[in-house]
Amino acid sequence: RTLRESSSDSESAKQRKMASGSNQRKNDVKHTEIVASHKEHKSVPLFKCRKSMFEENKDAAKGDLPVYELKLTEENIIHGDSKRKYKKMQFGDENPHKVNKVMMMVGETGSGKTTLINALINYILGVKWEDEYRYRLIKENTGRSESLSQTSLVTIYQINHIEEFTIPYSITIIDTPGFGDTGGIEQDKEKKETFQDCFKSNWGVNSIDAICFVVKATANRLTTMQKYVFDSILSMFGKDIMNNILICATFADHRKPNVIQALLDAKVPCAKKGGIPLYFKFSNCALYTKISDEAEKDDDDDSSLANTIYKMGRSSSRKLFNTIRDIKSLTTEVLKERKVLDITLEGLQPQIQEVTYKKHELARVEKLKEQHEEDINKNRNFEYEEKQAKTGRKYVDGNAINCHKCEFTCHYPCLVPAYPMCEVFTRGRECKLCGLRVGSHYCEDHICRNEVVTKKKTYNDPKEKYEKTCNEKLTDQTVFENLSEEMSYLQDKATKHIEKAANCLRRLKEISLKPDPLF
Repeated sequence: RTLRESSSDSESAKQRKMASGSNQRKNDVKHTEIVASHKEHKSVPLFKCRKSMFEENKDAAKGDLPVYELKLTEENIIHGDSKRKYKKMQFGDENPHKVNKVMMMVGETGSGKTTLINALINYILGVKWEDEYRYRLIKENTGRSESLSQTSLVTIYQINHIEEFTIPYSITIIDTPGFGDTGGIEQDKEKKETFQDCFKSNWGVNSIDAICFVVKATANRLTTMQKYVFDSILSMFGKDIMNNILICATFADHRKPNVIQALLDAKVPCAKKGGIPLYFKFSNCALYTKISDEAEKDDDDDSSLANTIYKMGRSSSRKLFNTIRDIKSLTTEVLKERKVLDITLEGLQPQIQEVTYKKHELARVEKLKEQHEEDINKNRNFEYEEKQAKTGRKYVDGNAINCHKCEFTCHYPCLVPAYPMCEVFTRGRECKLCGLRVGSHYCEDHICRNEVVTKKKTYNDPKEKYEKTCNEKLTDQTVFENLSEEMSYLQDKATKHIEKAANCLRRLKEISLKPDPLF
C-alpha cells in the first residue's frame, strides 16, 4: 500500500509538473505574441497609427521623401496694437503626467532656425535615416531671400507628450522672428516687445528652460548684427539665465565649429563645459532628401555623407534634449519686473516733458510781466500770448488705462482683461506713474494726448486764478510770488520724475545680463 501511495504521489507530481510546464509555455507564447505585437506596433509609422494627428503634404518637391505635417490647433492672440501679433499652436492634448519644458529659439535671419526646429521634431517623433518619410512642424519657404525673415510672428508651439516620443517630457518651442532683416531697428524693437509679452501668465508660459542661440558654424567672428541679436535677447533676462543659454551651430561638419572661438572672443555669456561654450552641431541639408536605391547599393559618396550628417544631427538632438531635461528651469519674474519698469519709464517720459514745458512757459510769462512792470504799477491791463498743453483724445485699437484725475494715460496697450490686475498698479492698488488709487483709473478705447495751443491772455487772468485759489485779493507782488511758487512746484515735480526714471534705469541695469541695445 505504501508503494502504491508513493507511486500515486509521484504520478500526481508528474501531472502537476506537466500542467505547469504547459501553462508556462502558453504564457511564454502569449508574452512573445504581445512583444511581437508591440514591436510591430512600434514599427508602424506614427502617421499611420495616429492618423488624426498628421496630414500628408501634397506639395513635396520632386525627389524628396514624403512629408507629413503635424496637425495643430491654433489660437491667435492679437495685441492691442495691431502691428504686434502672436500665435499659439498645440499638438495633441495636454498630458498632465508629463513635465513641460520650454525652449526659445533665437537667431539672425538666415541662420537656419526654421529647418533646425523641423529636424528636432523629426528626432522627437523617432524618425531614423532609413525611414522613407519625414515630419514637418513649420512650412519652409526656400525661395525667400536671406535678408527676409522666414518667421514674422512669435509662435508658441506646444508639443504635448505621447508615448512614442523619444523624449520623456512635453516641449514648448517658442519660435521668434529672425532679427536683422530689412525691417530695421524699429521692427526689431517691436519683435522684442512681442516675445516679451509671450511670458505673460495668460499665455501659459511662466518659465524658461533653454534659450537656444542658432548661429552658423562657419562664422569666424560675430557680426555686428549677431552681437545685436545676443544683446537684444539677453537684456530681457536676469543674470541667472547664463547657464540656460545653449549654442546650436548650423551648417556644421565633423570639425569643431569656428563660431565657438568667435563666441569666446566676443565674451558671449552662455553655458560652458570645461571653459568652452556648450554647443550642439547640426547640418540639415539632407533632412528631406531621398537617396536612390542604386546609390545606396553602390555605397555612393553622397549617400554615405548624407547618412553621416543625419546621424550627427540625431546625436546632437539627443544631447540637446538630455541637457534640457536636466537643466534647472527659471521663472520669468525678472521679465515681469522688467516689464513693470519699462511701463513706468515709458509713462514718465511724457510727464517729464509736460512738466518741463509748463515750467519753461511760466518762466516766459514771468519775464513778460517784468517787461510790463510799468503797466502793472499803473494798474493797466495788457495782453500776451501763452502756449498751453491741452488734453485731447486719440482713439486706438485695444485698451488704455486712463487716470481721470490726472487726465493722463498711465498704460497703453493693456493686455490684462481685468484691468485692476494690470502691471501699472502695485499690490496696494496704487498707480506706479501718478500715485493715485485704481479707482481713479478707467479702461478705455482712447489715449490721452497733449496738444499745444496758443491762447491770448491778459495780466488779470493769472491774477484772478491766484485770487480764486487763495480766496483773497492779491497785490501785484503776491501774484509774482505765487508764480514763483508754481514754478518751484513744477521744478520739484520734474526732479522727482527724473529721479524715478533714473532708478528704473539703474534697476534694469542690475537685473539684466546685458544692457538693452534698443533702449
